[in-house]
Amino acid sequence: MNFKEQKGIAIVEFTLVLPVMLLLIYATAEFGRVLYQYNLLTQLTRDAGRYISLAGHAIPDTTGVVDLTDEIKTETKNILLYGTRFSGSTPLLDGLNIADISITEVGAGIVVISVSYDWSPIVGDFMPTFGFGAAIDLSFNLNTAYAVRAI
Repeated sequence: MNFKEQKGIAIVEFTLVLPVMLLLIYATAEFGRVLYQYNLLTQLTRDAGRYISLAGHAIPDTTGVVDLTDEIKTETKNILLYGTRFSGSTPLLDGLNIADISITEVGAGIVVISVSYDWSPIVGDFMPTFGFGAAIDLSFNLNTAYAVRAI
């Protein structure tokens, strides 16, 4: 075979390899995005837990029950959502809302902050199967919880 017979082979190989390369690049980017958002979610949850315990808001009474007022719970949820005690305009994590956060006292002066965040990829929640069954759901839940002792 001479050089003239192999002239278009590189373009054919590139055409065959390009979709696989793009899929790998997209999957790597989405995996990095999941790790970043989970890290941010756990960091915000820890910050909210520190606010409750270190600011003296979660103080057990003589019976050992923590007295968490609605105002303290709202401020803690705002710290988790906006990074400040006051209500902001946009959450630090896109799609996270106040209904995803729960603050409970589990006994012996321990407060647990739980967050359930619905993660979804950039391109959409579902991957089509092109007639070979139901669409594949690509979104999933990121859950985190942080327990603090009332001081």
